[in-house]
Amino acid sequence: MRSMLVVSTLTLLAASPVFAQTDRLYVAGAGGFAVSPDATSGDIVGEVGVRVAPRLMVFGNLGRFHNLQTSTVNPAVTNTTLVAAGTGLDVTGTSTTPAWYSTGGLRYEIAPRSSFVPYVLGGIGFARITQAASFTYSSGLLPDGTTPALGTDVTGALTTAGDYTQPAATTSLMYTLGGGVTIPVTSHWGVDAGYRYSRVAADTPFNVQGATVGLGYRF
Repeated sequence: MRSMLVVSTLTLLAASPVFAQTDRLYVAGAGGFAVSPDATSGDIVGEVGVRVAPRLMVFGNLGRFHNLQTSTVNPAVTNTTLVAAGTGLDVTGTSTTPAWYSTGGLRYEIAPRSSFVPYVLGGIGFARITQAASFTYSSGLLPDGTTPALGTDVTGALTTAGDYTQPAATTSLMYTLGGGVTIPVTSHWGVDAGYRYSRVAADTPFNVQGATVGLGYRF
């Protein structure tokens, strides 16, 4: 994934048209990877920006980290599988920590080069963090007496029976700093390659660093 991001950026830098300087609005979507202290995962984001000065835009976005860190529900998952095994039920439990996030802030475009427009940005918002667990069936009887097919997701059945309880999601303050380049492909379409550093003020605060490549349209 990282190699693809670098190759795509260098290829598009070779020769590209310049954006019209009258654009007032952009919409963009991007995907890439995010690195936190405990995990590396996918990151997708959609963004909208409105120009408020010749080189300054106000932006807002909505994105999702696939898995931010080692889940705190791991002990509960392990306990559930052990209790189930004691009744003759064999299940496999896994856990992740996905998060939806939304930030808003300012994006400043540095003087355009011949074939790309560098920028820096900063924003603040929130991250909605979920400690998610799932269980798949291997053998034995479920609490309701049924025997599903091998590999079936039985999280709902175990939750209904009271063998496992999904914890509530939490919302934490998040701020983002970063930068990148927008590479014009036509007078309106462009490829955006960027880096962002985020700080999530959860109960145990942590940092997320990531890189994305996406496509945007300017009006």
